[in-house]
Amino acid sequence: MQVRRVIVSVGVAITCWCNHAYAGDPLNSSNRPSSATDATGDRKSSTDRLPNSARSDFNLVPIVGGSTDLGFGGGYFLGLARNKPGYAPYLWNIDSAGLVTFKYRAGDGFSVPYQDLYARLTVPRLFGSPLRLELRPSYTWERVSYFGMGNASSSAMPSNAGNDFFIYERAHPQFDVDVRWHIWGHLSGRTGFRYIQNIIRTHADSRLVEDQNGGSSAVRQLVGSTASHAVALLKYGLQWDNRNNESSTHKGSFDTLDVKLSPGPTSQFPYRYGEATLNLRTFVPLWEPRLTLALRFVCDLMFGNPPFYELARYDDTFAIGGSKGVRGVPAQRYYGKVKSFGSVELRIEALAFHAFGKPMVLGVIPFLDAGRVWADTHPHPELDGHGIGLKYGAGGGVSIQSGSAFVLRADVAGSPDANPVSGYFSAGQAF
Repeated sequence: MQVRRVIVSVGVAITCWCNHAYAGDPLNSSNRPSSATDATGDRKSSTDRLPNSARSDFNLVPIVGGSTDLGFGGGYFLGLARNKPGYAPYLWNIDSAGLVTFKYRAGDGFSVPYQDLYARLTVPRLFGSPLRLELRPSYTWERVSYFGMGNASSSAMPSNAGNDFFIYERAHPQFDVDVRWHIWGHLSGRTGFRYIQNIIRTHADSRLVEDQNGGSSAVRQLVGSTASHAVALLKYGLQWDNRNNESSTHKGSFDTLDVKLSPGPTSQFPYRYGEATLNLRTFVPLWEPRLTLALRFVCDLMFGNPPFYELARYDDTFAIGGSKGVRGVPAQRYYGKVKSFGSVELRIEALAFHAFGKPMVLGVIPFLDAGRVWADTHPHPELDGHGIGLKYGAGGGVSIQSGSAFVLRADVAGSPDANPVSGYFSAGQAF
């Protein structure tokens, strides 16, 4: 099966309050904010101007976007921040975003393959204490791909298979509570709770059902049940962050160690499992600020009895594939309990200019990603193959930076798993 994945997104902002812009050449490091860690581990600029009186900042951004396998559609981004003198970056913030896509397929007509909606409340200093609180309800419905377990899974379509052979559907309303506190220096601790209600729909002639009923004993155990269910997770983590800027980093590191535990099994929460994720990101200024080497290494380990759909993911996104993992490889392509990958980017700030009354920077970014999955925590060469078995993607991107806090980025990547290329458009850097 040939896979082609292209993601495109376009946003137009309606801004009722505008943040100040930095004067001068945005490529000149003397005009960039120097950063420090505040009591909650947040990044803030020493040149930030606090408002003279309390006020609210409101932003509304209509968006159009989607992908060739999820369809195309539209949605919104909304933000409302309450600012008050002495509170940086704000007293509290509410943001929300939604996206719905539509897709036409001959014989089936139009469908709605992807829906996503969330709202989030952020309080940087809860009750005036050095505690950062986030509350985030969300809802997602998606058509997800499943090609089999392990690093050696095949995407070849059987001759008699239907259009949905590699597809299942999953809806998951979810609620997250996260609390972060300062420990020492640039080190912060995190804890939280997550509740997810999963509604899963499979197709009788799909690869997922085929593996569930007729796969090897190892595959059947990894797939497990596809019945609808709930998951409750306890979340713990440590974070080291000494970056000079969150959105456009030129030096420092951002390293996290996260552990999620599902204490089941019960009739309501049937999965008892854990997940540990190590995510290391380092930024080396080669010619500050015009040239930065960005490095990333991720290792994700799941143990116990996790639900099958989590085996393609890490840190709430996809690992060996997708815009936040090994780019060029289609998202959801490889499933396994153990995932490891790395990335190398050369971020080149090529051109400084002014537009819409703000300083802008055009960036050029060549990159290389590579990684691998293992179906289980013990060897299964029949699923993972022999040898190194690296999956990789290489390509380049362009970015537009507005001031020091907003980046739009478009990437194109090639991989043996994609034909001919994969493309991504998003707000913010890849990592």
